[in-house]
This record gives sequence, structure tokens and C-alpha cells, in this order.
Amino acid sequence: MYALGLRFCGNHYDAEDLVQDVFLNAYRAIGQFRGGCTFHTWLRRIMVNSFLSHKRKKALPQVANSDESFAVPDPESGRVAFNNVVVQQILEHLEAVPARQRLMFIMKYQEGLTCEEIGEYFGTSVGTVKKTVFRVVEKLRKEFHTSEVRLNEGSNARLSEIP
Repeated sequence: MYALGLRFCGNHYDAEDLVQDVFLNAYRAIGQFRGGCTFHTWLRRIMVNSFLSHKRKKALPQVANSDESFAVPDPESGRVAFNNVVVQQILEHLEAVPARQRLMFIMKYQEGLTCEEIGEYFGTSVGTVKKTVFRVVEKLRKEFHTSEVRLNEGSNARLSEIP
């Protein structure tokens, strides 16, 4: 949860606060857990709601040190340096995307969740998740002036795997 919070917020302190809020909210609402889904799913749903609520309450700062969550073992490699620059640019462009869309994108491409899982966390349909993620990808494509990249069927690219 902390890793997702860090990617969403962009800094360590806000991420810690958000994760702490998630666990406090879960503790307060544990009596409402009905067992209709797994505990993990229920906790993730609380996390998503807390993140979105936090975003509405205050404007989050620009991503300052987000590359620490995408650390790569060989910092001397030219490819690694390029990847880090690309990831940083993607994260900066994601700041202009609404919080809900940004969180869906991060959950899909960084956390590796399926559209079904994301839809369950947000309480929305799979089609809505696919459409939302597609719009974010299209916006990023326009920002970077790139064409569509085909992935193997059934695979989820992660930000750390982008060439």
C-alpha cells in the first residue's frame, strides 16, 4: 500500500499519512466488513477512497523524488538512465490527469492489476476501467507524440519495463 501511496502522492511524507489514514479508516469500519469480498479487496477499496478524498481536500505537490520507487539496480547503464527519464516524464504528465484516472492507470500499469480487479476496487464496470485507462494512454501518446505499441496478449506492461 505504501508503494501505491508513494506513486500517487509523489512524496514520502504524504504517502505515509495516506497509508496511516487507510489503516485508521479500516480499523474504524472493521465492523462493517461483511465478507462479500476478500479482506484485501475491502482494504484496497478503503485505500482508493482515502486517496481520492485526500486529493479533493488539498492539491498534491509535484512529483519530486518519485524515481526512488522505480529504483533500478544498474544506474550506470545508458538504458537505465533513459528509462528513468521516460518514467519521470510519464509521472509528470500524469499530474495533469484527474486523480481517479491517474490511480487507475497506476494500478493497471505499475501494480499490474487486471481491469476486473480495478473495477472491483472502484465499484465500477470493467468497460469503464478499460475506457478510462485507454483515455489516459491516448493522452500520454499525444503528449509524447508516439504511435501505438502492441503488447503480447494478456500481458501488462509496467512502467519499469518500458524500453
